[in-house]
Amino acid sequence: MRVVFLCEENACRSQLAEALAKRMFTDVGTEFASAGTHPAPEVDHRVLKVLQEEGINWQGRPQSLDQIGKPDIVVTMGCDVVCPYISGLKTIEWDLPNPRGKPIEKYRQLKRIIKDRLLELREFNF
Repeated sequence: MRVVFLCEENACRSQLAEALAKRMFTDVGTEFASAGTHPAPEVDHRVLKVLQEEGINWQGRPQSLDQIGKPDIVVTMGCDVVCPYISGLKTIEWDLPNPRGKPIEKYRQLKRIIKDRLLELREFNF
């Protein structure tokens, strides 16, 4: 099974979700990836900092959905009208706030929210 976290820039929310999922679910055999509808040039440096606080040295880079291949489940991060509908795929909407340009504590709060949501996502038996 392949789960893709999708947001607009693939520089913050979806990168956090991918990195945390890969850390939390190493034993499940599910592939996790992330993408953006309009990828940014690089991952937000505050995302890298909060991941380092978790002991994760993240090397991800923003990419488009076309670059990563077909998923089985798409988890959108709250990108409103810019996230595409993909026919035939299970889509889950998380509607997460974008912390871009806000203090680092907003990124830490987002990290905690994503960790909780990932535990809920586990119900899909991947």
